[in-house]
Amino acid sequence: MNRPVRLLQSVIFLAFTAAASGAEGHRFTGVESCATSGCHGGGAGHNQTQIHRKDQHANAAVAMGQATWSQQLTQNLGITNAYASARCNVCHAPLLTVNPDLFAPDLTPAKAGNGVSCESCHGPAEFWLRSHTRTDYTHAMRTQIGMRDLKDFYGRANACVGCHQNLDPEIVANGHVPLTFEFDDYDTRETAHWKDKGEWLGPRRWLVGQAVALREVSWMLSKTTPNPRATAGVKDMQERFDALNWLVRKTSAGSSLGGSDYGSTQTASDRVARAAAAETWTKESTKQLFRTLAGSRSDFGKAKSPSIAAKRGYYLAIGLRRLYIALRDEGGMQSPNIEKSLDALFEFTKNETNFDGDGFGRMLEQIEIELAKG
Repeated sequence: MNRPVRLLQSVIFLAFTAAASGAEGHRFTGVESCATSGCHGGGAGHNQTQIHRKDQHANAAVAMGQATWSQQLTQNLGITNAYASARCNVCHAPLLTVNPDLFAPDLTPAKAGNGVSCESCHGPAEFWLRSHTRTDYTHAMRTQIGMRDLKDFYGRANACVGCHQNLDPEIVANGHVPLTFEFDDYDTRETAHWKDKGEWLGPRRWLVGQAVALREVSWMLSKTTPNPRATAGVKDMQERFDALNWLVRKTSAGSSLGGSDYGSTQTASDRVARAAAAETWTKESTKQLFRTLAGSRSDFGKAKSPSIAAKRGYYLAIGLRRLYIALRDEGGMQSPNIEKSLDALFEFTKNETNFDGDGFGRMLEQIEIELAKG
């Protein structure tokens, strides 16, 4: 297997916990350094670690052995023990893959935090642990000394996408569930220990996530070389690239994207993600994009294959649902017929081999009809 692909997840994790966050050389201090009663282990408003312990991220390591398919996956890959494998731990228990020299004195990887811990997302805390609680420090000052900026949607999406989408294609080809990075969906379903401020944040999160997802799949494909054990995984990535590229081009921010060159798409989609993170959305702009996406039924007759059309449909259906939720919750849109049509869209995408593009198009047409009523 191509070495860059084999080590892909490790590179992503270490890059974001060190150089990309400005924390190169900083050491990890462990979850208990965050969980004291006077900090994030206290009462309401200061109980972030208690909330996190109930979250799936804290139990990510346990998930490796729960599903039947995970046992088959490790057998296919020749992994004797998933809990001792860096290929698994890099996402399910990332601190177990970190060089022990990067831990504070007397701290071991096992004691640093189970599953995906505080520092897996916020970065190694050595240099900002004490000062980040000072009331005279601005957010910019905290990020300058190494705390990862997770308030910014671009930075937050970067911290999440490495494990929520990027999989070695050999792992996918051998039975791992393919991952679809849906930033807005993930963020709103998360057991949140934070609060985002502002209006119409959902559409912004959604577009940032789509652009970051396209950037990452472009990068992965640019690094991939032929490997018989990964053929199915590479094909899945190529089809996701097509679907994401098609979808992001439907937005005003991504309208200049195009072509099938992975390198240029990687660069261009990163620009889209950065711009989208700073974009202000309104009811009008959200509804306009919703109309645009709902009006794309003719594109499904142009797809190269049923499986590509199905993937386009899947990403489109998710995008329509995220925009509809924003319009419903913040804009007052209530349409049981649109909700039924959205549910139907997902059903059509389940059969990639014999995707019914005409039926999918009819559901999109029903959404357009409902939109025209109001």
